[in-house]
Amino acid sequence: MKPMKILILSANTGSGHNSTARAIGEQLTKMNIEYEIADTLSFISERVSDFISWGHSYVYRKLPKLFGIGYCFEEKHPPRFLYKQCARGAEALHAKLEAEPFDAVICVHVFSGMMMTEVRNRYQNRIPLYFVSTDYTCSPGVSEISADGYFIPHRMLLGEFVRNGAIAADKLFATGIPVASSFCETEDQGEARRVLGLPEEGKIVLLSCGSMGAGKLEKSARMLPRYLPEDATLVVLCGLNEKLYEQLKPYENEHLRIIGFTEQISTYMSTADLYITKPGGLTTSEAIAKRLPMIFINAVPGCELRNFEFLISNGVAGGAKKWKQVALMMQKSFRDPTIFAQQVEVMKSFVTHNAAEQICRHIVSDLRKQ
Repeated sequence: MKPMKILILSANTGSGHNSTARAIGEQLTKMNIEYEIADTLSFISERVSDFISWGHSYVYRKLPKLFGIGYCFEEKHPPRFLYKQCARGAEALHAKLEAEPFDAVICVHVFSGMMMTEVRNRYQNRIPLYFVSTDYTCSPGVSEISADGYFIPHRMLLGEFVRNGAIAADKLFATGIPVASSFCETEDQGEARRVLGLPEEGKIVLLSCGSMGAGKLEKSARMLPRYLPEDATLVVLCGLNEKLYEQLKPYENEHLRIIGFTEQISTYMSTADLYITKPGGLTTSEAIAKRLPMIFINAVPGCELRNFEFLISNGVAGGAKKWKQVALMMQKSFRDPTIFAQQVEVMKSFVTHNAAEQICRHIVSDLRKQ
């Protein structure tokens, strides 16, 4: 049997999709399957990829209401314009598939799913295609994707994907969102704190708004410690937002730690008693895998609002739309430990730990039947 090789198509619109791609790649490596991760937008051009990546980051951080308006419009109208733009990269992507012996394509972004759909339609290319949803909702554009299998975050979303994505139920598989194996491993809290130089005693609260550092974190980071127990430490993860890091660093003290970009997110989660974050699909899935209680701040409208609503309604997290409400919720939860304990119990049965494994084994099984 010849070795398999799989192409994973992501998009540089934030780190979540790329993290999902790497989590799938990590599992393929364990299965001795070769893979390659590519940025879908680069098949249009590197300039387009850089521009869209920059534009997405700018609008997401600076104009969140506009981001939400655009998302809501796409929810109500077929995203023909986006499909047309993605189709511009079909020729280059088809050429890559013709030149290299890939056995299947896995798409972890709507853009890549639409581009691959155009490749299959335009060139009659029948390479097996799979789509992995990275939010707890059927995002706009999924209805434009024609795949052989769709892996979605939760079984309770099956009906939504059938209705909004026009997908046959037998092509939908509720696996969860793939996360790196490090988030599924139990790490001693005390050891994690020692590794990162954080206090071994007292509560630790992580504050983050994703890799781009979206939301009004500066004032919030200085306000939240007033609502924490006296021995608690607030650790602010600024991600790629260097301006935020520079703004907050002068206020750092023994109860407020300011961290720039880090690849040790899993270890930071292991140190914490609570995670205050925006409800990104990948971020929340990592915290669920860690069994880390969460309070959401509804920082950016759009798919994250759908995540916010779905996860809170199912008891996975708390959340509020105002920072003062978040602070009071945090304060109340530390006074009543049963609130966090209930969240953790829900997390244990909410999703499985092995989404990447389930996805990869399903795809490999499909390919071996052909």
